[in-house]
Amino acid sequence: MAQRAVSQRHSVAVGSPVTIGPETLPLASPCSVAAIPGSSGTMLVEYQIAPSGTWFSWPGGAVSANTVYLLTGPVHAMRFTAATTAGVVEIAQ
Repeated sequence: MAQRAVSQRHSVAVGSPVTIGPETLPLASPCSVAAIPGSSGTMLVEYQIAPSGTWFSWPGGAVSANTVYLLTGPVHAMRFTAATTAGVVEIAQ
């Protein structure tokens, strides 16, 4: 029998970046990440490899349309920032 996926959905308000780290959801790979910016908005998605490490933009950079990426390697944390309109993030493993 297949193992059930663990998933979470987080609201991202303008001016209030949301950081999702190991205490919220273990970011083991593989992991699907969906950035869903609000209407006419953009969302920046970044990831961090180690605690207190550098933040890197994901391959899509700031996105203005619903975008899904599959993380194939482990990360320490992810950060989501809505620029002009609130959005949503969905993560599943």
